[in-house]
Amino acid sequence: MSSPPENLLTMLELRLLAELGGRLNRHWLVKAKGERKVLRRWSPQPEMSIEYERILMVRFGELGWPVACLDEPVEYDGYLWSLAPFLPGEPMAADNPVELRTRGRLLAQFHADATRIDPMAQRSGWRRCEEILFDPEADRILSENESTWPEEVRIIRWHMDRARLRIDGLNLSDRRGVPIHGDFARWNLLFDRGRLSGLIDFEAAHNDHRVADFALAWRGKYDEVIQGYEEVSPLEPEERATIVPAWWAWLIEGACRDMRNGNLDDGWTVTKLLCRTSAMGPDAKDLP
Repeated sequence: MSSPPENLLTMLELRLLAELGGRLNRHWLVKAKGERKVLRRWSPQPEMSIEYERILMVRFGELGWPVACLDEPVEYDGYLWSLAPFLPGEPMAADNPVELRTRGRLLAQFHADATRIDPMAQRSGWRRCEEILFDPEADRILSENESTWPEEVRIIRWHMDRARLRIDGLNLSDRRGVPIHGDFARWNLLFDRGRLSGLIDFEAAHNDHRVADFALAWRGKYDEVIQGYEEVSPLEPEERATIVPAWWAWLIEGACRDMRNGNLDDGWTVTKLLCRTSAMGPDAKDLP
C-alpha cells in the first residue's frame, strides 16, 4: 500500500502530502485543519503492545522530551491508524564523534528520566537478554538447522555460548529494568538550530536493562556512544559486563526467528556478530 485509503483520508479530514516510510509501522505526512500531522498505519500487533507505546510516549512527553504523542487508534480497512504531531528538525551529520557522544549523553539522560516513570508491565513480545540467551528453544532451532546452514549456526552458537558465560553469576533477573527506547539511532534524533526537537520511532520500546539500549545505539562499533553515556551516568561493572551479551542476544534472537521461518540470514547478522571493538573488553579479540 503506497497511500492510505482515500475514504480514510476523507473520514479523518486529511490531505495527503508525502509518504514518510517506516520499517514495521508505515507513516505519511498529512495536513489536518491547516496543521502538518503524521498518519501512522500500525503493523499487526496486540493492542496491549500499541497501548504500551502510546502510554510510554505520553510519559516521556510529560517529562519534557520532544515526542509526537499518538492519538488513540481508529480501525479501518483491517488496520489501526493514528495521528501524531509532525516534529521539525533533521538528524545530525552521520556518525561523527560529536554526534556519537551527543547521542550517548542524551541516552543517559533518557534513562535517568525512565527511572522516574511508574513501573509498566513488559511490552508484549519482548524479552530481556537473559531470557533470550537461556531459552532452550534457541538451542533446538540451531540444532535443527545445523545441517542446512552449518557455518552460520556455528558462529551463532559460539556467540550464544560466550554470552551465556559472560552473564553467568550476574543475577540479571534480579536487576531492575527501565523502559528503553530500543532504537536510539542517529535518524531517530531530530535537531533544530542545535537543539533536540524530536525523539521518534518508539516501535522497539520495551522494559529491559538500560545497557540493552546500546544494541542499536552502539551497534557493536560506535564506542563514542558509550563514552558519551558515561560522561553523564557511569556504568556499574555488572552493567558493563552485560553490554556485549545484550547486543549479541538481540542479534541471536533475530537469527533464530529467521531460521524458524525458513529464512537464511543475508549476512548482516553474522557480520554484526563478528564486529569487535575495544569496548568489548575480554571479547575484543576472540573470534569463533
